[in-house]
Amino acid sequence: MGRPVLIVTPQSIMMLGLAQALLKFGYQILTAYPNEVELERAERIQPALVVLRPPGAVEERDRCLRLIKERFRARGVPVLACVSDAAEEAIVRKQVGPIPILVGSPLRLNELYARIQEIFDLARRAELRITTEIAVAHREPGLYAPDFYYYATITSLSPKGCFIKTDNPYPVDTKVELVFCIGSAARSVKVSGRVCRNGPGGTGGEGMGVAFGDVPEETLARLESFLMGHLGTLEVPATL
Repeated sequence: MGRPVLIVTPQSIMMLGLAQALLKFGYQILTAYPNEVELERAERIQPALVVLRPPGAVEERDRCLRLIKERFRARGVPVLACVSDAAEEAIVRKQVGPIPILVGSPLRLNELYARIQEIFDLARRAELRITTEIAVAHREPGLYAPDFYYYATITSLSPKGCFIKTDNPYPVDTKVELVFCIGSAARSVKVSGRVCRNGPGGTGGEGMGVAFGDVPEETLARLESFLMGHLGTLEVPATL
């Protein structure tokens, strides 16, 4: 992955230990204490994954979980939490959502590496695809005024393309321009593509499949992070 793994913990010794271990595994590492200033700085760097060890004190923990949810998970960045017991696991799931969680104290580094590797492997597989409902603006490029679009709904999305539910699909091989938002309105994605098929989608309903063309690296990274964040709601088993 081109972007770093962000380690968030209030424990300096744990932060150093995790950073050194993951550096040896070949990952780029960014660290941050769970406060608003450091997490805002880390957010601008757009990490590929957040590894979180929440604070122990209730008020600090709740503030940390809120910031992680707002600044990263809500924007499509996958989050992997490391907790000490089942009670803490339940708290994290309640406040952040159904993210992958490792339970254990001390943390087994080979289990952490296996879980991170699984999450990143998902991004490299062709089946990195989610079923969703995302509003999309679409048009044939060059035929209309710059601000004119038709609107429909994306019901299936991957880094390579999408399925758009619509009663008026373009003919196969039509070049199209798409604009849609991932995570928040501030994170709009603009891609070009080609209609590769017409007919029913996997979730039912008529529409068109669109294969994306050359997607800029920064846009692709954001799209993959968004998809991994949603796939991260599944429990990924450790393999070591």
